[in-house]
Amino acid sequence: MNNDHSSQSVIHDGWDEYKNRKIYQKRGKIGIWRSIGFGTFSFFSISMQGLVGAWLLFFYTTFCGLSAGQGATIFLIGRVADAIASLFMGNISDNIYKYKLGRKYGRRHIFIFAAIPSVLIPITLWVAGMSYWYYLITYLVTTILMSVLQIPWETLPNEMTKDFNERTYLSTTRMVIAGLGGMLTQFIPALLFKFYPKTSPKPYFLMQVIFSVVTVFLIWICYKTTWEHFVTKAEAKRLDEEAKAENGNGNGIKAEIKNYFSTFKIKTFRIHMGIYLSSYFASILFSTVFVYYIVYVLGKSTSTSGFLQSLSIVSIPVTIIAGIVITKVSYRAMDLFGYSLILISAIMWGLIAMFRPEHIMVYLTIGMVLYEIGLYILYFTPWNAFPFIPDLDTLVTGKNRSGLFASVMVFINQISQGLAGVVAGYLLDFAGFKQSATGALAQPHSAILMITLIMSVGVGGMILLAMFFASRFHLSKKNFKVLSTELVRLQKGGSMKDVDLHTKAVCEDLTGVKYDSITYWKKND
Repeated sequence: MNNDHSSQSVIHDGWDEYKNRKIYQKRGKIGIWRSIGFGTFSFFSISMQGLVGAWLLFFYTTFCGLSAGQGATIFLIGRVADAIASLFMGNISDNIYKYKLGRKYGRRHIFIFAAIPSVLIPITLWVAGMSYWYYLITYLVTTILMSVLQIPWETLPNEMTKDFNERTYLSTTRMVIAGLGGMLTQFIPALLFKFYPKTSPKPYFLMQVIFSVVTVFLIWICYKTTWEHFVTKAEAKRLDEEAKAENGNGNGIKAEIKNYFSTFKIKTFRIHMGIYLSSYFASILFSTVFVYYIVYVLGKSTSTSGFLQSLSIVSIPVTIIAGIVITKVSYRAMDLFGYSLILISAIMWGLIAMFRPEHIMVYLTIGMVLYEIGLYILYFTPWNAFPFIPDLDTLVTGKNRSGLFASVMVFINQISQGLAGVVAGYLLDFAGFKQSATGALAQPHSAILMITLIMSVGVGGMILLAMFFASRFHLSKKNFKVLSTELVRLQKGGSMKDVDLHTKAVCEDLTGVKYDSITYWKKND
């Protein structure tokens, strides 16, 4: 294999040049098959998060004898532990090239390989009739593994290509596959519920077995069809010298914490995290409470809930269209459109519960389609925009810290999901929600009202906050090209004194850092 591209420049034991491993193929055009190979890893998170978000709290309160508050506490503890672990994972992935395994298999692919057996662990979540401690431990182990092993994969678009359109291709295909997986996490349970009585926990266990087994094979495909940038001996020496100069005696806890907080110096990343936290908070509120809304507020079945949520099949055309449109419009416009649809659906949930119209399934279907279109735009834009943000940091610091940024983003995601779950659970408990170990119980009016308020006011309020942040997000294809061109110029030894005023203004707007205060590239002057 040739070594004419940086993604193939690698280090073995003794820092020998890498030559033979087939999974790191010579970089070519990123087309549909390569993008599908990258996107198959989406099932790693879908196989746990999709099922957990839609069904686990309901499973806990219906078949495990736990209260909504106990279930929410499990979510919160798991998410906090996960968030802490996620912070360290990005740095571990970025720096594992210092060790033999990292040099041999790559900083990212060694963890993708580790994900293959890990995806079987979520099966332990869906065992009925166990103790609170069993459910806490199984959730804790599952959620930590699912997130920390996903972080290295999140960095691959940044390492596989610098081209805006190719990165968009990878991210779009990934979201199409994730959308298909999200639909299946609702459709397959809905089918299984048809074959078992509503008092049986078996369909929940079976659905996880199906997804886990299939995902084993899909992750292997991702492992075999993607590549990454291997740190060369020269790069390793430079990184080590810079780390010593920046951190004194090395990588102490203080230095690491400082590193994490340093990501928020980038203005676009700060706004990005505001969008991400508030919008995902809204989506977790919805997914946690929707089955309660259908079963207890409207008196429908869990199968009905599953089939309505399987309308997420609209995510496939929505994501494909979004991938085309995002090359022509800004992320801000895309976000505001999608969030408006979710806001309309939130209003509809309240009105449907209040007036119980005839042909209620028609209204539920309309509301669900609007929500799912908005939801997959909500999912699409943050992860499509993310691969470009580490480049903004590179302009300021001269470093590729994509793993660190992925860690912080996952940290925010876990905190958001944990808080949303615990808020929903404790609000249900506060409203007098009754748990059962044998099947669904009739609920008091206060619990039904609370479920409705969460679905309408809770979801709608968080979406309004997301719209506030989105209106201030300026990253687009056009201005990223300006910044990227400037970054390449500086990396090739160009002088900061030669920057034109427009480029300077764009760089300052996206980074939030005064161009003249950037010290790393002054060595070129």
